[in-house]
Amino acid sequence: MDYAPKDTTSERAERVVEKTHIDGTVDYVSADVIGGDVENLPAGYFRSPQFIGTVVATCTASICAYLSWVMPANTLSLIDADLGPSNDIGWVGTAYLLGNGIGFLLVGRLSDIFGRRWMVLACNSLSIVGCVLGAAAPSVGALIAATLLNGFAAAGQLSHQVILGELVPNRLRGPIVTLVFLSSLPFAVFGPAIARLFILNTSSGQKGSRVGGWRWSFYLGIIFSVVTVVLYAVFYRPPRYEQLHVRGRTQWAQVRALDFGGLFLFCAGTTLFLVGLSWGGTTAPVLATLIVGIVVLVAFGFYEQYVAGARDAGEHGNSAIMPPRIFRNIEYVAVVMIAALSAMVYFSMTVLWPTLITHVFGAGVLDVGWQSSVVGGGVLLGQTIGGLTISFVPRVKLQTVAASVCAAAFIASLAGVVGPEGHTGVTVLGVFATVAVGIVDNIAFPGVTLLFDACDSGLAAGALASIRSMGGAVAQALYVSVLNTRLAGHLAADVGPAAVRAGLPETSLPALFAGAKVDDFSGVPGATRAVLDVVEAVVRDSYVASFRVVFYATIPFGALLVGFACLVPDMDKYLTGNVARRLQNKDAERGTSQ
Repeated sequence: MDYAPKDTTSERAERVVEKTHIDGTVDYVSADVIGGDVENLPAGYFRSPQFIGTVVATCTASICAYLSWVMPANTLSLIDADLGPSNDIGWVGTAYLLGNGIGFLLVGRLSDIFGRRWMVLACNSLSIVGCVLGAAAPSVGALIAATLLNGFAAAGQLSHQVILGELVPNRLRGPIVTLVFLSSLPFAVFGPAIARLFILNTSSGQKGSRVGGWRWSFYLGIIFSVVTVVLYAVFYRPPRYEQLHVRGRTQWAQVRALDFGGLFLFCAGTTLFLVGLSWGGTTAPVLATLIVGIVVLVAFGFYEQYVAGARDAGEHGNSAIMPPRIFRNIEYVAVVMIAALSAMVYFSMTVLWPTLITHVFGAGVLDVGWQSSVVGGGVLLGQTIGGLTISFVPRVKLQTVAASVCAAAFIASLAGVVGPEGHTGVTVLGVFATVAVGIVDNIAFPGVTLLFDACDSGLAAGALASIRSMGGAVAQALYVSVLNTRLAGHLAADVGPAAVRAGLPETSLPALFAGAKVDDFSGVPGATRAVLDVVEAVVRDSYVASFRVVFYATIPFGALLVGFACLVPDMDKYLTGNVARRLQNKDAERGTSQ
């Protein structure tokens, strides 16, 4: 509502709009920052250099995020062969998800409070640091540190549903997010193949070389990050802090009022939980770390409700980092859960698909890269479909339920076709499954920002993305653990006896099992060609049996995905011509000359 003060002095004649946040905090926002109906925006607004420059910057930022995850994640074994071998190589993926899990919530919430401009500039600047560190990494430990920084940076780089969503009409939020996804097509889809081409064609051939090879993923990241920072600095002018908090606290007072207790509990709990998952197993240190992490996250929830939340009532109150009352909205909870459950497919497929292609179908280094494009390509196609149908096809709930059923069914069906003769079936079902996952994904991303006012859209999207990242981490740890556990059992029960019967000395079995995991038997004493033919066939069958169990393990998550999809709202009522925010410079406000 328009806020009209009682006295009539010129200072108080300023038009502001009263906004009540999810946590109960009341703010007065300058009417100049609100876009209003799209028909009332200045002519040429969407053709202005500022708007177009912001869109391009958001696209290049998204490309940076894919460069820092898709390409390294699909070449971890090759990177480990160059820098290692190291038992810590699995921490590269964990570090990225940890940065995501913490970063999305902080970036979303803090950008709501302090404005989005400096948050996105900080995240993309951090990406430069992370990519420089990754490009020069002398060890796996340095690579883990670089990936942690890039994971946090990606929280700002992948917040396009908030950055651009609030600048366009509600009914076009799906298409604008789709445009950003499509801009990343070369690396989202063909990133695994490009990463392997770099390794095959630019490596020096010397182990541990600091030039070329897999480091080109980070070289490209540096280039795109620098371009992104420049574009955002020149063109992106969202509402300033003073416009979002008219006659409110100073920025320094707002910093002092931040929920530092909640920040500490959330970061500590998330870190402990993901570290415990990464370790895997059931040893005392692992279980203790997991349990403590879960307890700290539960304590975080109670702290937000009864400590930070108790201070939030009223005008200019303290701001809980994740107000529990946001989860009273069942429609929001449903959208969050479908995003998290669909991520449990995407993140695990990104890591496991290359292993499947290598050990079941015997693909070479470059073939693995091209065939791994199934995951990125399928998801991107689905995201394109979902981003368009949410805006132009009615009955979003029905679309979400149908896509969720397809995703659950196709993933589980992989258990029935995986095998040496099932290459085509696995590929086709993999494409169908990832397309369905992409549809669900891009209904959730723009959809979540439609459920709340722009003053809380960063919080809503950030909480969703953080929970989604943690869901991906849980799935990755679960599926990898299932695969490794079943594989170890099959190797011991089937491969060893078969190798001994074929003539391998029993003393060579430990070396044989180690070679089976990396598909390299060159260091196995007594491994003749006849022995290796037998062993390779049994190892392949062991992987087939193990992957079947992995795909069966997705069934409970698929059922949950379908259940929560039934609670997703139809978005039609939100798809209006309202523009939540407008850019704040003269060219963008007045439009370009006609």
